[in-house]
Amino acid sequence: MELATLPVDEQKLNQFWSKHDSRWRHDGVVCLNPGGAYGAAKHWPAESFGTLAGRIAGELRKTVLVLCGPSERDEARAIVRAAKHPRVISLADEPPSVGLTKAAVKSAELLVTTDSGPRHFAPAFGVPVVTLFGPTHIAWSETFAPNAMHLQHPVECGPCQQRVCPLGHHRCMRDLTADTVFDAVVQLLDKTRRQTAKAS
Repeated sequence: MELATLPVDEQKLNQFWSKHDSRWRHDGVVCLNPGGAYGAAKHWPAESFGTLAGRIAGELRKTVLVLCGPSERDEARAIVRAAKHPRVISLADEPPSVGLTKAAVKSAELLVTTDSGPRHFAPAFGVPVVTLFGPTHIAWSETFAPNAMHLQHPVECGPCQQRVCPLGHHRCMRDLTADTVFDAVVQLLDKTRRQTAKAS
């Protein structure tokens, strides 16, 4: 599967980046997609996303762009606050647009996402993706993308396929640590770097 972006969406993304230090984009961008219209059970805590974003910006020296839909703007802002790093920014104050989200993913070095629609943009653009699974069985939405990593914390009650945690603890996502996801990000970026070096 392949996707394309419209020139108007690429222009919107360029206009967004023009508001920030030009070095931020050129040093490499990792996108985070915290949303999920399916239900709260697919959401990874904003605090965890914030910790992850802070480490990517601080340790890997990448710019982190938090994506969001209309209903996820507050969550995106909370992630930026939790990250406590100037190179963690979001699209929360931009007019919501699927096209802008596509353009952002297309231009990224890597996407970290919940099991939601935008995760499927990454393979179609050839962008590496780390997907965080909670209540969903991985096999139900396997993309077989070569540069994709799936993370799922094992719990005795899951995967339950429920929109909201029926037991109220949401351990499948809460117990998936930022350290685990960060390690996956490093591993996948290193793999992609080796592939690029070999191809050249």
